Amino acid sequence: MIWTADLHVLRWPSMGKTALLQRTVTRRNLIEGGIAAGALVALGGTVKAFAGEGDLLRPPGAQDEQSLLSLCIRCDRCRSACPTNAIGVGHLSDGIINARVPVMDFRSGFCDMCGGDFKCLAACPVAAIKPFDEHVDKIGMAAIDEDVCQLFGVSAHCNAPCIDSCTYGALSLDGNGRLHLDESACNGCGACENACPASSYGSYDATGRRGINVEPWKGGRA
Repeated sequence: MIWTADLHVLRWPSMGKTALLQRTVTRRNLIEGGIAAGALVALGGTVKAFAGEGDLLRPPGAQDEQSLLSLCIRCDRCRSACPTNAIGVGHLSDGIINARVPVMDFRSGFCDMCGGDFKCLAACPVAAIKPFDEHVDKIGMAAIDEDVCQLFGVSAHCNAPCIDSCTYGALSLDGNGRLHLDESACNGCGACENACPASSYGSYDATGRRGINVEPWKGGRA
């Protein structure tokens, strides 16, 4: 097999034919892939080669992990297109296969669904991001961390901005004044996590956990 980077084709001399790649591969892709592989060797294999299936939050419409990883060309266009800075990229610590693949970063922003006009989907040149129904599909699922959430403390003093931030009515206070999540209404947009003031109230720790955190959703459609 002969690789010709300039023409973006693979040639099998024995077969006497040329097969076009399904996606454009640039010199940058090749260099980044080589750097990632070299880093794994340099670290003695301490960086994961592959991350566990479904353990990262993906942009809306990119929840099919196998499809995303097979199509994504690590071009960063979805991240650049995101108006709320909610899309980041995976790192070596997430596994080499996930390096530079888009992930949701709810510390930086949250997904407002672009009013239904998903800019990340429109920006993707290889259809790695699919159509997404914000009322049916889920990016992830919010999870309340009672050890961090101020509303579960002995002297609760949080004004619960997470509730106000949720435009889907998934969060409320129960009869005891504690945070309650309606999973059927949550689509994992990350607004609650982004709004959580746990760090300001001194309950934030080195784990990066907040009082409410969006986690990968494995239950399919709502």
